[in-house]
Amino acid sequence: MPELISGPTMVLTWTYSGGTIALAGDYRTVSWNPSTAFEDVSAGADTQVGRLPTLKDATASVELVVQTSGTAIAAALAPATAGTLVIQPEGTATNKRKITLPAYSDGATLAFPYANVTTVSCNFSGSSTLANYSDAVN
Repeated sequence: MPELISGPTMVLTWTYSGGTIALAGDYRTVSWNPSTAFEDVSAGADTQVGRLPTLKDATASVELVVQTSGTAIAAALAPATAGTLVIQPEGTATNKRKITLPAYSDGATLAFPYANVTTVSCNFSGSSTLANYSDAVN
C-alpha cells in the first residue's frame, strides 16, 4: 500500500545566499501550488470559450514550530530573499517526489501565542527563473 502521510520522511530545505536551512525537523504543513494563466482566444462565431495556456506560476508555503529565541530561520526567510525551496515529502529515496522551486521569500510571519508554541509561517513566490521549477521523481 502506498504511503499517504509524509510526516517524518519529509525533506524540506531553503537554500539562499547565506547557506542552506533545513526546515523539515519542525514543520507542521507545507503547501505546493503550481498554476497556469490562460489567454482567451474566443472570436467571431465561437460558441464556447477557447483558451491557450500562457504563463506558468508557482507558490509554496510552510508553517514551522520554532524556538522563541531563534533568529536564523527568520533571517533566512526575510522578505524578498532569493533562493531555492526543495520539498521531498517522502525523503530522498529513488523514485520519490522532489519539488524544486526557485523563489523569493515573502517574509516570515511569527506568532507568539500565550501558553503555546511559537510558529513561523512563510510563503514563497516563484522567481523569474520559474521555468526551472520541477515537480518530478528523484
